[in-house]
Amino acid sequence: MSLTILEKMAKVYQGKGIKDYKLLEELGYFSSGRVWKVADKHSGDVFAIKELKRDLGLTSWKYSIHLREVKTHRDLNHPNIVRLKRLIKENDVLYLVTECMDMTLKQVMENREKKPFDNNEVRNIAAQLFQALAYMHGRRYFHRDLKPNNILVSKDVVKIANLCSAREVSRNYEEDWYTEQVTTLWYMAPELLLLSWSYNPAVDMWAMGAIMSELFTSTPLFQGETDIDQISKICSVIGTPTKETWEDGLQLGKEIRTFEFPKEYEGADELAKLVPNADEDAMSLIRWLCSWDHWKRPTATEALQHPFFASHYTVPKSIATCSPKLKAPSPAKRRKLESVKESTQ
Repeated sequence: MSLTILEKMAKVYQGKGIKDYKLLEELGYFSSGRVWKVADKHSGDVFAIKELKRDLGLTSWKYSIHLREVKTHRDLNHPNIVRLKRLIKENDVLYLVTECMDMTLKQVMENREKKPFDNNEVRNIAAQLFQALAYMHGRRYFHRDLKPNNILVSKDVVKIANLCSAREVSRNYEEDWYTEQVTTLWYMAPELLLLSWSYNPAVDMWAMGAIMSELFTSTPLFQGETDIDQISKICSVIGTPTKETWEDGLQLGKEIRTFEFPKEYEGADELAKLVPNADEDAMSLIRWLCSWDHWKRPTATEALQHPFFASHYTVPKSIATCSPKLKAPSPAKRRKLESVKESTQ
């Protein structure tokens, strides 16, 4: 008799209890739970264990295995995405056992005492992240909370972590509606700041633009205190959007937030001044990633084909067509989306 998918998953992920691990240190507290560094008492291997919040209602193994964060880990297997090793469920508490890395990218930047990364270092880090995103987006997932604290580093290897905000989407990204604000404010794409329900993997690409800039300067590019202030900070760096750069955003601001973009930043372009040590190709890529209009941002695969990487990397065939180019919905589809949204409010 063949095993069911659930039985196969249980066979892969179960096997040890929490008592089989020795607590080494607490690594931090994330939105979905607390994380520790532990060692297997039998093998000595080091792992990270996340205890998921008790209010998630983890009353059965079947429910636990289909929890969004667990399912995302199950579906994504890439060398630059942190891997799930085991699940432990005891007393209605679910523990995720994952591979353990040395530190977060944020900690690496702090340990360098404000010494920025050079172009080659940024290229190495960004190339790995874009490869992970090309893989993730190609499998119809996007992270939604990319930031230095959610990127782990060991030596020269970087991996995307903390998949609790990641979402699986339909084949037509533009037909989906999601929770509005999930990303950390400083790395949040403009469409999220304006409370758009309809967005796509381009939110990860905006975050990558902000992260690349921060690697070059050791300082976050857009440091707003509120969502409205964040929009103002973005305008002060890349200029207030126009009909040419983001017509949909101007309309979105009026319809959803009764918001007017600050006119004093029309024509502003401070990016080169704020990121002076990025070379011309790096600056070009950051500008592209930080496009107001999410339909104009590159896919992860397109980013890897940018001149910033072209002379140093060959895009692997396995990801050359991974992240599909997204197209803006037609007027008819837009009307359909709006009617769907109105019916849910």
